[in-house]
Amino acid sequence: MDAPGIDELEEYTRRLIPVKPGGAFRFRCTRCGRCCSGGPNVSLTVFDAVRMARFLRISWRGFLRGYVKVIIADIMPHMLLRGDERGRCLFLAERHDGVKLCVIYPARPMRCRLYPLLVEGLRPSLYLDPRSPGVGSGPERRPPSRLIEQYVWERREHYRRLHRLVVEEGMEPLEALYRALDEAWEEAERGARWADLDYLASLGSV
Repeated sequence: MDAPGIDELEEYTRRLIPVKPGGAFRFRCTRCGRCCSGGPNVSLTVFDAVRMARFLRISWRGFLRGYVKVIIADIMPHMLLRGDERGRCLFLAERHDGVKLCVIYPARPMRCRLYPLLVEGLRPSLYLDPRSPGVGSGPERRPPSRLIEQYVWERREHYRRLHRLVVEEGMEPLEALYRALDEAWEEAERGARWADLDYLASLGSV
């Protein structure tokens, strides 16, 4: 799927539904798979990538080769989940009755755990994605504050580490990403809490 143009992006941004911290919203997942079918637009942190690779029982290098598109924007590397030829996430599956499933659900990226909540910035600001057909229906919910705090920490730490390696130590962007992934992998092997999928599940969900 082609990236949206500037006008389309501005229009979409205007339609985002603000959510106040601690405020209530309504959402019911329709299992339509639409959120998994919009092209390679899920950005990953090194923490996401390591959790997913370990869940699949492959190395982080194998995970990058098979499932990730790395983009170098100026001097910073960015990891995006790849889509198939139709723009669908490679981890999206479908049951015989048409219900969509995520085959790595316990280790899904943080952005997917929080959807249709969008966490913008490091303050953060919260929005609902108006494109989700489940927004506005179902039970009343409140933002999972502990999960949001974990995501904000991971995103901040992800960029802090890359900044240290690229800006302070002078590494090339791709070399810095590989170093950051190596460091995160070693932390997970030593039992880092962020790598514990049961711990993440305990932080709540949308």
